[in-house]
Amino acid sequence: MTDVSQKRANSNAQGEGEPILTMAGEEGIDPAAGPEASRKFRNALGQFATGVTVITTVTPTGEDVGMTVNSFSSLSLDPPLILWSLAKTASGYVYFQVGDPFAVNVIAVDQEAWARQLARSSGDKFVGVDYHRGLDRVPLLAGCVAYLECVTEARYPGGDHEIIVGRVRRLFNIGHPPLLFHRGIFHVLGNPSADAR
Repeated sequence: MTDVSQKRANSNAQGEGEPILTMAGEEGIDPAAGPEASRKFRNALGQFATGVTVITTVTPTGEDVGMTVNSFSSLSLDPPLILWSLAKTASGYVYFQVGDPFAVNVIAVDQEAWARQLARSSGDKFVGVDYHRGLDRVPLLAGCVAYLECVTEARYPGGDHEIIVGRVRRLFNIGHPPLLFHRGIFHVLGNPSADAR
């Protein structure tokens, strides 16, 4: 492989005498080495293309809560569990406690404006957004790719985020083309090889 090389170092973050690996002319970086390394870590994570979701819930006083999330992942088929991460600085951090209901709205390609609107940190995020009421009156955005209605099963610490585990109670798989997110930009899915619905 012509884009990989190694040289011996007297000492580095990997340990005394460990080789420094170079990939395509780039040396490895310790992501905890400082602000510049942290930025490069964030950029590297952005190379992983994801779908886009909006997580919704309703507060005990009836206020609708929504936030755009791309940290969503499947976790288990039996029992049916999913997970996503919530920043400790997020306005909705106090919600999604164990036992609280929420919904995962998988965003469609024509819903980018809603994804951007619901990513804001303040203001009435639901102005102009069409939605239905699901289980426990949690908002379900109209026209999504799929919906997973959940209850919070557990919360775990994860650095500056909290990992939310949800048990899926009901789902709808509509199958519209999804919106994607890569390197900080929204994208449209290119020629799919098969109908995965």
